[in-house]
Amino acid sequence: MSALRIREPRFADGMWYSGNAPQLANSIQSYLHGAPAEVDPGEIVGLVAPHAGHRFSGHVAAAAFAGLTPGIFETVILIGPDHRGAAWGQIATVDVDAWRTPLGDIPVNRDFLQTLQNEIKLKWLPTDAEHSLEIELPFLQMTLQEFTLVPLIMGDPSPPTCRQLADALVKVIDPKQFNPTLFVASSDLSHFFDDATARCLDETTLQFMLNLDADGLARHAQNCQRGEGACGAGPVATVIHAAKALGATQGHLLKYATSGNVHPDKSSVVGYAAVAFSK
Repeated sequence: MSALRIREPRFADGMWYSGNAPQLANSIQSYLHGAPAEVDPGEIVGLVAPHAGHRFSGHVAAAAFAGLTPGIFETVILIGPDHRGAAWGQIATVDVDAWRTPLGDIPVNRDFLQTLQNEIKLKWLPTDAEHSLEIELPFLQMTLQEFTLVPLIMGDPSPPTCRQLADALVKVIDPKQFNPTLFVASSDLSHFFDDATARCLDETTLQFMLNLDADGLARHAQNCQRGEGACGAGPVATVIHAAKALGATQGHLLKYATSGNVHPDKSSVVGYAAVAFSK
């Protein structure tokens, strides 16, 4: 037997989040305790959660994940944007068997990825430096505990690709799976405007999400000036398409904030939202 290939944590550095397992578990638990569940977890199909450092956006991310309970989802399809240019113009995954955090290892659902490869071309990365997926993992580990992961880095957020990827993912999902599959889109909102401007920009972006308007969201992001839209608009649009195909009819804003809620400088903030798509 060959050794398992592990995607080691890159951002458990005390800045993005703690590399100490007990400290990390305590901090995630404190965020979750402050974010009571607002949507029946049995009705949730997809989520949107921010991916900034936990001290800035952890209280918002917790609102997305607080309703999850162990065993309710067998597989998590986690889609994040490509901040580092690892797969611009493509859809990528890291060619490993598990993703590691200080809380333990999460097995990758390689069978799912291999089948997905038959539906849409994937770029298999030997390594990566992307934070948008890793930041979400401790929240999923603390709430779901055991699940398999389908990690995707989206380097092409165009409306046709969002729809194509969503169609491929829904096609690969096993309808006989005992526990359903959860879609999670990793995205922050506007970047580096003053707090009042950020909130205005984010309200427009959020309306597309809450109206389940995937094409509108993707087009809006394309037309935005730098920093005005959601950096993960492509992943969010993909999750909306997939969630609607699986029966979602409602979007719920679980929590909204900017970095100005936890940092004194309100002259240049980042927007964060937790959103659920449910049946």
